Amino acid sequence: MRGAGFGATPGRAPPPADAAEGAPGLDAAVVADMAALAYRLRWRVGGLRPGVHGAAGEGGEGAFRRLVSLIDRPDPRRIDVRALARDPFEAVRVRAFAPRRAVTVGVLVDVSASMGFDGANMAVATFCAAIAAAAEAAGDSFTLAAADAQVRADLAFPPVRRRGVAQQVFGAVIACGRAAGVQARSARGLAAAVERLPRRRGMVFLVSDFLMPPADIALVLDALVAHDVVPVVVRDSRAEGDVPAFGLMDARDAETGARRLVVLRPSLRARWRREAEQRLAGLEALFAARGLPAFHLLDRFDGEALVHFLGGR
Repeated sequence: MRGAGFGATPGRAPPPADAAEGAPGLDAAVVADMAALAYRLRWRVGGLRPGVHGAAGEGGEGAFRRLVSLIDRPDPRRIDVRALARDPFEAVRVRAFAPRRAVTVGVLVDVSASMGFDGANMAVATFCAAIAAAAEAAGDSFTLAAADAQVRADLAFPPVRRRGVAQQVFGAVIACGRAAGVQARSARGLAAAVERLPRRRGMVFLVSDFLMPPADIALVLDALVAHDVVPVVVRDSRAEGDVPAFGLMDARDAETGARRLVVLRPSLRARWRREAEQRLAGLEALFAARGLPAFHLLDRFDGEALVHFLGGR
């Protein structure tokens, strides 16, 4: 593990042979539910591509904003005849609209070895697919970059706007997780992977377990300063002490792959829980200092929790 010694995860039997042969797909109904996700931007979008997000300035299309003088906006096509008839001074006014523009939504994902604990790969793949489906439904571009110790060129999606990208993203992330080796013992390539994202301001979900020194996390966040960043903390409840008070556990270090037999006892469980609480409190403080509320991906993908989180941003 990086940064914390309590993060070993219980060993489990490998998946059935038929499940390991190829990346599973997402059911069409699941993809349709994912497309219903709505994300709100905390800023006015630039650019010229039409979309659903409020943009800076005023234009001749979008949601009605106000009436302005024809002198200020010389566009006779937008003259409001009713306003002219009501005005005793017969001032000619035109309708101004708040334009709607598209944005690029990206996912920057940590694929280091510690992200390979049981269930994490499926949860992360489903999350990435959900964001891709939501971007497609909103008419936005979707992009994905990944890194472990180095930038992973084999898991990269340049900005795209096409049908079916959610299925492709899901399969690619699943396949990458299955191919991960113990050599990928850090996520120091994340800061460099930011260069794979568009330079224009966009919305970026930073997906990681953040089991790294705070200085490394700050380095990645600094590299993403131009974007609207949503940290996504990938967590395993067992690594945080959700285990029996007594018993034996076959534990595997997610970074090195080393296995050992752990004798569970109340004091050990309490220590794991205490260390997890301290680490999470430190993460929350680090994100809060930058005004970045984090979404917690605990054990599995929870679509309802994500909808609630995005709606409250």
